[in-house]
Amino acid sequence: MRVAVLMGGISPERSISLLSGRAVVAALRERGHEVLAIDPARGAGGLLADEELATLGSDPPSEDFLRSLSPWALVECIGSPLFEGVEVVFPVLHGPYGEDGRIQTLLELRGLPYVGSQALSSALATDKHVAKLLFVAAGIPTPRWIALDREHLRNETVLEDVCAELGTHLVVKPNDQGSTIGMSFLHDPTPEELAAAVAEAARYSELVLIERYIAGRELTVGILGEEPLPVLEIVPDGGVYDYEHKYTPGKTQYLCPAELPEDIAEFTQTLALSAHRILGCRHFSRVDFRLDDEGQPFCLEVNTIPGMTPLSLLPKAAHVAGIPFPELCERLVQMALDTAPGC
Repeated sequence: MRVAVLMGGISPERSISLLSGRAVVAALRERGHEVLAIDPARGAGGLLADEELATLGSDPPSEDFLRSLSPWALVECIGSPLFEGVEVVFPVLHGPYGEDGRIQTLLELRGLPYVGSQALSSALATDKHVAKLLFVAAGIPTPRWIALDREHLRNETVLEDVCAELGTHLVVKPNDQGSTIGMSFLHDPTPEELAAAVAEAARYSELVLIERYIAGRELTVGILGEEPLPVLEIVPDGGVYDYEHKYTPGKTQYLCPAELPEDIAEFTQTLALSAHRILGCRHFSRVDFRLDDEGQPFCLEVNTIPGMTPLSLLPKAAHVAGIPFPELCERLVQMALDTAPGC
């Protein structure tokens, strides 16, 4: 089967997307498929050579480099002859213009079956504020939060009210980024520290979320098809699961299945599947949680294109469930074909 793997893209998560894509390309080739590695940031010339795949690194792209990239290249890429004869597309694009429904819309317009959630679900999940509103409506516990637009970001009175409303242990993050890009963890911050964290998040998003930090354990649940995978616990060295701890070997322990009472593990899996469904996700996702000291899980977000690197969480959980990485990728390709229009 001829499969196109989309990787790279134009978001700040470009480097991690390239590493995820390289892993998927290798896995599908191992399963006997003809696989094209395509970086849509290059437009119609987006086909990546194997020599390029072999030299990828995890350092984030510079701001100057990102500014040099154009969304129009994605339109040119999807409309190009690169996709002639392609039977299914496997997007492994993280962040804006890859995970937010825009690339999915282009694929749908061209009539190409693809792995992962459709455009609307992708957009809903990427918009953390809207997703949390849907969680609340569905009875899925999520940390209390306030969303600030640019009009209110520099208002000192508003920031003072945030601390009064949410407490002084906070998470500040862009509304539509992943990989902890632009995120800050604050404990009893000064007004200047809170303002600086808000300004950092605002570099990446028009909307900034300030969320009450839930002290406790970091959990995640992968969804494959309509089945939750084993609960995985993340134990970063130093306590903060930031960009460095996510992508540096040895910086974080991963415990799967997590050592939890059976009822809490099952409840967390049930909440994960509910969050996946309330957003209308399909094929796969990864749902992140904080578990407080009383055993209550709080849903943070749903990732519709979770990381697929050797250090990534969903592949680790799938492996514990008896699904090797090449088989995981194969299953996702088959799901895309099974749900294609006309099937």
